Amino acid sequence: MEQALIAAFLERFLENTLNYGREASPWLLLGFLFAGLLKVFASPSLLYRHLGGGGLRSILLATMIGIPLPLCSCGAIPVGVGLYRQGASKAATLAFFISTPATTVTAVILAIGMLGWRFAVAEILVCFGVAFLTGVFASMLSGKSPAKPLSIARCSSQLGFLDLRSEKGLKGKLEEALRYGFVDMVDDIGLYVLVGLLITGFVAALIPSPLVKEYLGGGVASLLFMALIGTPIYVCSTASIPFVAALVEKGMHPTAGLVFLIAGPATNLSTIIVVGKTLGRGTAALYVTSVIALSVFFAYMLYAVGWL
Repeated sequence: MEQALIAAFLERFLENTLNYGREASPWLLLGFLFAGLLKVFASPSLLYRHLGGGGLRSILLATMIGIPLPLCSCGAIPVGVGLYRQGASKAATLAFFISTPATTVTAVILAIGMLGWRFAVAEILVCFGVAFLTGVFASMLSGKSPAKPLSIARCSSQLGFLDLRSEKGLKGKLEEALRYGFVDMVDDIGLYVLVGLLITGFVAALIPSPLVKEYLGGGVASLLFMALIGTPIYVCSTASIPFVAALVEKGMHPTAGLVFLIAGPATNLSTIIVVGKTLGRGTAALYVTSVIALSVFFAYMLYAVGWL
């Protein structure tokens, strides 16, 4: 009897994993392609030139530039620190630290495929609101002390991802885009995506739908629960989409998944420590508190108006 139960569980686990893998694959491929094109054809000069100072403009640009970049938190850490040390304001750096890992072009495209366009739009809007307002709060608390101007020559050595000054023709750039999207990106996050799919299959096979619906079916408590779970651990935004999709299918309210996808990638212990050492402990405390509070607030607003 016990062996039959184990066999049935393994069968459900493999079936769910393969189903989610088939559903995610075309969207992942499209996301990797866009990530490669973005890496090769996006101009880095905007990032270098406009993140100094403490005004709203630098915070806005840092937030908007960070949202599509295909960088997880492990990639955003050195880029953000490099920007700050070369003159980016504390507020703009904090906005960049949040918006960059919380959403990427691959995560957004995968979210459209597995959770729908309304969810993807909500993810982008909440990410923008959390990152921008956190930067504004940091600017208000740190004052308006001017930052030194950014030096493109000095920054380029630290920002390898954005060092796009290339003499290659169109063919060479397309080859570079394909190599980055389908080789480098797969090497960077492929394992996380695979682990995410395996966890997704395991959760779908093990956790009964009534249990998920009872505890994560909606309300502030479920939002806070998912925010607190996601905050300390390393969460890859792209790899987490299938996991959230499986829980939503089991009965979790989409807004709870939205909070997890914002707070999880935007914060983890490594980034919190780096922010504390680089920008100060007070800024680190603001960073964590703001991400949790704002992601829950915006998700609840979307729940209240019926968007999700």
